[in-house]
Amino acid sequence: MLLVAGCSDDPLTPEEQLRSLLSEAESYLEERDLTSAMAFVDPAYGDKNGRDFRGLKAMLLGYFMRHKSIHIISKIDQIDLRSAHESEVVLFAGLAGSPQEAEMAPAQWRGDLLRLQLLFKRKDGGDWRLQMADWRRATPQDFAF
Repeated sequence: MLLVAGCSDDPLTPEEQLRSLLSEAESYLEERDLTSAMAFVDPAYGDKNGRDFRGLKAMLLGYFMRHKSIHIISKIDQIDLRSAHESEVVLFAGLAGSPQEAEMAPAQWRGDLLRLQLLFKRKDGGDWRLQMADWRRATPQDFAF
């Protein structure tokens, strides 16, 4: 998708920008590249669990230390463009220590199933940055799209 967009004179829409950002961030998380993954997070990040930027970074570092291999399958449920500078994204993600099949039924998934609600903001037409995240364990029923 990025190659096709790169050949076009038309700039990416905000939705396309967010989809691209999420795909790139997912790759960095699978590679356990903390520095690159955190580049998508706003320094003013805060969540309902009281984590700030440093707290999120510490949580991810702990996850990376506990899991030598990370495999992610995700599906964006919705992108709500609230304004030109703010967007909410809801996505479902499966995290596992070994490769899983994308076509696998969620009940067969061998790993964690999560529902993530993400708030992205950008300043003055700049890059989107994660401002807030809320997540909970998902159920197989959440994946019945």
